[in-house]
Amino acid sequence: HGMLKLTQSPARRLSHLASGAALVAGLLVAAPALAEEDPPPYPTCDRGPTEGDIAAAKGAFQAGQAAFNEADYPRAITYWEDAYRRDCTADKLLVNLARAYELNGQLKLAVRALETYNERVPGNPEMAQNQTRIQRFKDKIAKDEAQAATPVPPGTTDPQGTDPKDGDGTQDPGAKVEPPPPGGSKPILPLIIAGGGLAVGIVGAVIYFPAKSDLSDYEQQCGGSSRTCPNSIVDDANVARSKTNLGGIITGVGAAALIGGVVWYLLAPEEPATASRVTPLVGKGFTGLGWSGAF
Repeated sequence: HGMLKLTQSPARRLSHLASGAALVAGLLVAAPALAEEDPPPYPTCDRGPTEGDIAAAKGAFQAGQAAFNEADYPRAITYWEDAYRRDCTADKLLVNLARAYELNGQLKLAVRALETYNERVPGNPEMAQNQTRIQRFKDKIAKDEAQAATPVPPGTTDPQGTDPKDGDGTQDPGAKVEPPPPGGSKPILPLIIAGGGLAVGIVGAVIYFPAKSDLSDYEQQCGGSSRTCPNSIVDDANVARSKTNLGGIITGVGAAALIGGVVWYLLAPEEPATASRVTPLVGKGFTGLGWSGAF
């Protein structure tokens, strides 16, 4: 829909500050259902706007346009009603308001805006299209009011659910928790420890065996009764010995963890099985999902 350009008209100007302010306040706090009561007609536009009115109306229009583009229709309606209150010669605003009211589900107010626009701008190019929309809105209003007036047939259940009654066997599905399935399994923590020990042992072996091989070579070079090593290999031999000791310690720790984890797993009793499940929760005033179970 094309948006208006607010300009001054020499003929008409709205004079309803008090009623306009009440309308804006009502739009801010009232629910759409309350707004769908038969709305009063727009006040007569009987005087032209001042320059201050036009400037204020432009600002309100632009704020409403920003809100409309963000699909914040209640805020857009508030700004555009304020803009039209300040400059009632800007009749194109009524078309904008009708669209915002339609998207906000306030069809009676949309009808009022379109009917007022057709009355104040007779022969406008959108008159036939507006009349079609007005009739469609009125048909929808009549259908909704007829449905709202239709009594609920006896025996219809409360969609929000009912409270369980003592002694009648009725249970709240949200309070039902199924027992866990039979059977169980051993704890996995011992296997985690054993796996960690295996990994540590592998690291220790990677350090130990190459260093042990190097140390054996150095010891052969330091043979003889004096067991005197050449100065060129002393430092390397000491490094190899240190790595051998370190690798042996790491390997021993890993092996201990591996053996301990395996023994723990074999001797540990089975734990009761648990099951996780999502069950529907349906109760009076509440509907949702519940999570039961354990890991």
